[in-house]
Amino acid sequence: MKKRLKEIIAVSVKYGLKNGIGDPKSFRLALEDLGPTFIKLGQILSTRPDIISTPYILELENLQDNVTPEDFNVMKKIIEEELEVELEEIFLDFKKEPIASASLAEVYFTKLITGEQVVIKVQRPFVKERMIADINILKRLAPFIKFTTPGDFIDVEEAIDELHMAVERELDFLNEMENIILFNENNRNVKSVTSPKVYKDYCTEKIIVMDYIKGTKIDQIEKLKLEGYDLKDMAKKLIYSYIKQILEDGFFHADPHPGNLIIQNNKISFLDFGLMGTLEPNLKDNFNAFMEAIALKDYNKMTKTILKIGIKKGPIDIDALHSDIEIMYDEYVEQSIYNFDLPEMIEEVFQICKNNNIHMPKDVTLLFKGLMTIQGVVIKLDKEISIMDVALPYVQNHLIEQKFSDISLIEGIKYIHTIVKANLDIPTKLLDLIDQTIDGRFKLNLQVKNMEKSINELNKMVNRLIFAIIVAALVVSSSLAMNVDTGIKIYGISIIGLVGYLGAAIAGFWLLISILKSGKL
Repeated sequence: MKKRLKEIIAVSVKYGLKNGIGDPKSFRLALEDLGPTFIKLGQILSTRPDIISTPYILELENLQDNVTPEDFNVMKKIIEEELEVELEEIFLDFKKEPIASASLAEVYFTKLITGEQVVIKVQRPFVKERMIADINILKRLAPFIKFTTPGDFIDVEEAIDELHMAVERELDFLNEMENIILFNENNRNVKSVTSPKVYKDYCTEKIIVMDYIKGTKIDQIEKLKLEGYDLKDMAKKLIYSYIKQILEDGFFHADPHPGNLIIQNNKISFLDFGLMGTLEPNLKDNFNAFMEAIALKDYNKMTKTILKIGIKKGPIDIDALHSDIEIMYDEYVEQSIYNFDLPEMIEEVFQICKNNNIHMPKDVTLLFKGLMTIQGVVIKLDKEISIMDVALPYVQNHLIEQKFSDISLIEGIKYIHTIVKANLDIPTKLLDLIDQTIDGRFKLNLQVKNMEKSINELNKMVNRLIFAIIVAALVVSSSLAMNVDTGIKIYGISIIGLVGYLGAAIAGFWLLISILKSGKL
């Protein structure tokens, strides 16, 4: 452990990470130097626009995880130990050179004895033990580490905890097997989408066997054109599939980069299901409501659903949140995907949430990261199409139709009210006023004419009242002084009392003259 700790410190110093995480490139290079645990940490941070800024996210997406292949005999031994049989009893024509070699696993091409072409993903030896050891070192260092970027602060303990959970989850290949099975089940009726079949009998915690999918990577544009594919159509299919995964299934591919998307027989094949996002039913319903609010341009509903989706971290000014959402919507949502920077927009969404003391759940950040990645793919296929071009009609035609399938008469009337509000201009002002009153956001602004003159008259009245109180006080105090035996006296009359009466008389006479002159006796 001491040796590894020294190595971590040396690399940090080498790349200038002593007082923060440095510039984006230095941070990425340091993570690559430190190996699998830190590469995985970088991959996790790249999915968290809520805690790290866009330049770092874009740089961390370039993390290189290609390493020298392990000795084949070592990997063969792992396979045979996991399956408890000789390799030749299950596989034919097993290729010894891996088709992919990463820090966590290697992928080999082979055939089952039944003839199916498959790939087998094999976990490298001792990788889990090494990563857990690294995580334990990081946990011990956490109180002394302060990762900062310009304008941002990374919660180190939160990042390490998330790293630990990710390692436990992703290094159990049975989780990935279950992800593939569920994804296939969700998309069994979607003709344009496919994913590899897994062979459960040959899957364990350290190996997974699945169909070999041969096709063209979705970003190989010229090759796709030569093969006769309609790129606009493929872009629409990709967006439709991803929106369905989010809004209907609540189970979506969290890392849909071009290497994980293959086009084959006019279908999009999703690969690598180690990282998936899940929206629990309540969260999915709220996100559906948010998309519906966008489709109907209902700012009030957008505000409400963001409050339901997010986690409150302090006092919230609903008026400010509503205003921020309206400005953002008007600026971005109706533009073509080619005309605005989606990463910048998503960073603005999270900034709005931060400014309003709202923290987004982890799966929502994965969702936004997935959408950012999908945008990068779509723009290569067709620069003119917008995610909203597909998403909004999907919401209007599919989700609204689904809502009406079991809606009551009263609910139907309410829904028609919402639609009318979204499509008429003048009544909208009145309906917005009603909504604001119901939501407690209504403010009454009064304009009083001749306000300055009224205030002056009020001041005069108050001054006279105060003056009268002073006169009364002089009379009372002088009367008390007359009955006191102490003090200077003339003919048995107290000088203090006499002066007090005289002052009261003068002041009272002046006040009476002032009232008579005003004409308001």
